[in-house]
Amino acid sequence: MRSVDSTSRFSRRRFARSAVGVAALALLAPAVHAQEAFPTKPLSVVVPMAPGGSTDYLARTVAQQLSETLGKPVVVDNKAGATGAIGTSFVAKAAPDGHTLLVAPSSVVVVNPLISKVPYDVARDFKPVGLLAKVEVIVVAAKDKGFKTLADMIAYAKKNPGKLTYGSNGQGSAFHLAGEMLALQAGIELLHVPYKGASLAEAALLSNEIDIMVTNTISAMPYIKSGKIVPLAIASSSGKSRELPDVPLATETLPGYTADTWLALYAPAGTSDAVVDKLNAAVNAYLRDPQQAAALRSRGMEPSPGTAQDLQRYQAQELAMWTKVANALKAAGRLE
Repeated sequence: MRSVDSTSRFSRRRFARSAVGVAALALLAPAVHAQEAFPTKPLSVVVPMAPGGSTDYLARTVAQQLSETLGKPVVVDNKAGATGAIGTSFVAKAAPDGHTLLVAPSSVVVVNPLISKVPYDVARDFKPVGLLAKVEVIVVAAKDKGFKTLADMIAYAKKNPGKLTYGSNGQGSAFHLAGEMLALQAGIELLHVPYKGASLAEAALLSNEIDIMVTNTISAMPYIKSGKIVPLAIASSSGKSRELPDVPLATETLPGYTADTWLALYAPAGTSDAVVDKLNAAVNAYLRDPQQAAALRSRGMEPSPGTAQDLQRYQAQELAMWTKVANALKAAGRLE
């Protein structure tokens, strides 16, 4: 039988443990409540480039969906500059509470860090929320060049090493690397001509200053429909083009050659899984809506709903592929 003193000591210890538990729960309660209540204020979706274009368009439609689903205003904040580094770095330093997000193209997330020193580390500074869309990529040629297929272009290049020129939207850009990967896999020599933007490269293609180009279907479409440039092949991994169903896939001529550009949503590292899951569900509802999906496809974007883990795996695959291309170019001295 316990003495009064031992019983008293046992009670005091039990009370102390209970008090510690209550205190711990009290400390956790605000964090748990914040996750359950998210969002608690307006959200900001940062676009690391100027208004206009695929990234800005998609960010604005996603922002509208998030606002309707989450019940809070969502503002799109364009922070252009340094090939996307300014806006991307801004989000990397934001509070990890889900109220500041980044809509970024693959060039910012995967390609740019391989080419130049950037003030952010995607793996360290960001938490994937979800892949939004893949942007269809196409190989096109100047009308006067006479090419009708990708095989025509490759055959010409093999007979005329180094005489075929291709343009891109800048040295080290995704389309620069896509053109170089085409040359590597086809075993041909192409002369790269960089421009300060895709529109300038397309203008050069129209005026026969360059011979071919790897670009987005959406920006090339008006010129394709008017017959001013010739579509040679769809380079995307998503399959046949909905808008250009008669254009063959590049893989039909060059097995293994695919070049995707894509857009995804990110939160700062440290954002809770609960908040990421809530954001992911809202975005997927938008991407799976038939009307919204049709609107995206009409602009050359293929909706890509999925989990945050799906994005992480896909991003790792893309990084591995483009790392090989970048390393080959650096070894050949073609990235200076």
